[in-house]
Amino acid sequence: MAGLGTDGGLAVSNTQMSTFRKAGILSIAFLCLGFVWIELSHFHRYGHLAPLGLHADVDVTTSNDVIGVDGTAKIYHAKLTNYGILPASIIVCELRVSGAPGTDLNYVVERWDRESGEWKFVPEWDFYGSRLFCRPVFEVTEEHLARRRLWPGQSINVGEGVPGQLGGFRIGDRGRFTVFLNADGNGGKAVSSPTFLIDQEAKRGRRYSFLPQ
Repeated sequence: MAGLGTDGGLAVSNTQMSTFRKAGILSIAFLCLGFVWIELSHFHRYGHLAPLGLHADVDVTTSNDVIGVDGTAKIYHAKLTNYGILPASIIVCELRVSGAPGTDLNYVVERWDRESGEWKFVPEWDFYGSRLFCRPVFEVTEEHLARRRLWPGQSINVGEGVPGQLGGFRIGDRGRFTVFLNADGNGGKAVSSPTFLIDQEAKRGRRYSFLPQ
């Protein structure tokens, strides 16, 4: 038990100190195990480890009901996740589409250009994109830039695209999503996803564009 020490202060027994120490060690051990479990799960799903902080990933789903694509189409979905231990700040566009609330991130899709050895912007996947980000378009009735906190473990959807419908890629190309954290197109404050391999492409004369005319 705790009692008064020789100098009048509060003394803590060895038993209590030992209990505090064990609790601290157990807490650290659980945190480490949780971190390892998250990394192993991420590696099993995506084939790479997630860095500490904001990280973008790409999931691929399929659908047999995509306009302009015969058979099964692959759909590439990107999301941004906070794998850090502290909340991260990003700027998003809060909007309403036909009265329903939504959230958009400013991003582009890029293709690796073998000839130049550089990443090239893919305009076919720019639905209204970085250049017209958070500006009135289509059924959007209200929108404004807002700062959002992304808490540890929290994810937010970035965007999606269908190579077999939109074009912009050839079979064998590699692409990636790049998210602008400040919504200003500044590549210095951006997060790029790992590359994804394209194994479908749009047929000639059947590419669909959703850009405003």
